[in-house]
Amino acid sequence: MTPTLSFQLTLLFNQQVDDAAGNWQYAGADAVEQTTGQKAQLIATKRDNSHGGANFPAFSFPASMLTATVMLAANGDQVPANLTLQGVHDLKTNNETGSVSSASPELAAYLGAAFTFDAKTGVLTISPCSGPATGE
Repeated sequence: MTPTLSFQLTLLFNQQVDDAAGNWQYAGADAVEQTTGQKAQLIATKRDNSHGGANFPAFSFPASMLTATVMLAANGDQVPANLTLQGVHDLKTNNETGSVSSASPELAAYLGAAFTFDAKTGVLTISPCSGPATGE
């Protein structure tokens, strides 16, 4: 059975970069999986939800798009095992939700799995998925 992954994140940087279309935020963090002690790093990009007075999405909830990649510690010069997360960043709470959109072969069982990030605790949780995507 595929286990739930629970990473404690330690923020390394969170940098906003303005451009002609609005702004981006780039964030990086060290991570430790809470059950196994496996070390990882995370890099994320977040796009603000407005430009020139036009707010997106069209409803009033302040959110932005999110893409993040979790890379487990690599062995030697090999490409690290990784998961790419896509979802929504809540601009009020800094919480995040979404799903795993891409994975290296050794983590393919997590494709389509849901994730949450609790900004208060700094914990990223990736729940295993079940059904056809994982073959379970």
